[in-house]
Amino acid sequence: MLTKRYERDGLALDAILYPPPGIHVDLGGRKLHVQKQGATGPPVILEAGIAASSLSWRLVDKEIAQFATVYSYDRAGFGWSPYSNRPKVARDLIEEMRLALNLAGAPTPRIVVGHSFGGMMMRMYAAMYPEEVSGVVLVDALPPEEWFPLDARRTQTLRRAVQLTNRGAWLAQHGIVRYALRSLEGGNQTIPKLFSFLSGAGSVGVTQRLTGQIQKFSSEVQGQIRAHWSRTSSFVTMAEYLGELPASCAQAMVCPGLGDTPLIVLSAEKGNPGHQGRQAKLAKLSTRGDFRMIPGSTHWIMLDQPDAVVEAVRDLVT
Repeated sequence: MLTKRYERDGLALDAILYPPPGIHVDLGGRKLHVQKQGATGPPVILEAGIAASSLSWRLVDKEIAQFATVYSYDRAGFGWSPYSNRPKVARDLIEEMRLALNLAGAPTPRIVVGHSFGGMMMRMYAAMYPEEVSGVVLVDALPPEEWFPLDARRTQTLRRAVQLTNRGAWLAQHGIVRYALRSLEGGNQTIPKLFSFLSGAGSVGVTQRLTGQIQKFSSEVQGQIRAHWSRTSSFVTMAEYLGELPASCAQAMVCPGLGDTPLIVLSAEKGNPGHQGRQAKLAKLSTRGDFRMIPGSTHWIMLDQPDAVVEAVRDLVT
């Protein structure tokens, strides 16, 4: 029978198998994990999506490190960064990122790269501190108008997502998530289907799609992702982010444009109606904006077409 002890033993084993690849910088009673790769070229900052970690960049970070100095990090509660009860609103997150990067020795000006929610953060960072940013790459970034203001349908969608994520936290606390993920890796569909039912998803389809993306990584990275998403804190943190999403988007809505800061917007080919139009609009934030639709890509462009991300960063570097 699955118990909290099973989960504690799993956490202890994960700590041995998957030590942090970077360093933990102390922000005054709380710590963030920062990894530096490369030793030459301008600093490039990688910012992950709303519930992702530095691992989401594993198909591109080493390539970029061939011609730039790459800094990737984990926001509190994700990856190798311990949980924090501090606000999960965009402006607060940006200040926390700046402090961590400064303490880690990342020089300015920086080329900043952000995916999804992280793209919205990097766009805001570049607008708030233009002297610290020399270029921006938005990887299918989140347009703030998608979640602010909220209509009745989106309010219900967000509320449901928070409920399911909180339920996932309970399942993780009791070791059920860990057991389900290990079963899925072994090809067992019965346990993941049961997990989907218990979590309220009703189907294993979402799990299978996520697994399909994760399988693009090496076995080591897959293990690290499984370990991180077996933890209760990952689900708790995700629920807090979702709860604050409208407030973060509201902050982005009133952020100024990027002036003449070089900007490259990478858009997924596959998306909801109007998706590419919204992405093209983001490119107009700068007088030097460049919109690129990436053929064959979904929202996870850095996994579907990693070379497109590397090329965009290289273009800004050169």
